[in-house]
Amino acid sequence: MTIPDDVHAHLSKQTGNVERDDPEAVLDALDRLRISRDTEFAAFYLAYQGPFISRRPIAELWDLLDYSGIVASLDYVRDRYEFPDHLLPLTSDESEGMYLYDALSGAVHDYDLSRHTRFMAGEIDARWVTFSAFLTWYFDDEAGS
Repeated sequence: MTIPDDVHAHLSKQTGNVERDDPEAVLDALDRLRISRDTEFAAFYLAYQGPFISRRPIAELWDLLDYSGIVASLDYVRDRYEFPDHLLPLTSDESEGMYLYDALSGAVHDYDLSRHTRFMAGEIDARWVTFSAFLTWYFDDEAGS
């Protein structure tokens, strides 16, 4: 799987070190989460480390391994919202919502707490069909301009 060129271009302009320092730790985390190493999600987090900021006025995109990142937040998110194991938080829930990665389908949901019952019943489709589509939207350099 490849990362969209516009995402690479956006991240190449970032200050600081966004290139992944320790891909072995990511491989271990992917294995623990039962996420295939050939997914768009894996390709992104093997190449880059965050957290990341969008030009949009939205929550920061967490790193997979950061102390307040995806893996570190799993227990809290699963306990509070009763999400199944295949849904991973990509952002915080500070604004009564968050972005969730579906490890089964590769899609990304724009979760809203006010629609929790409908979401859990499977009545709300993912906003982005692929993780790459979400990344392209998230890192859109024209957003917020």
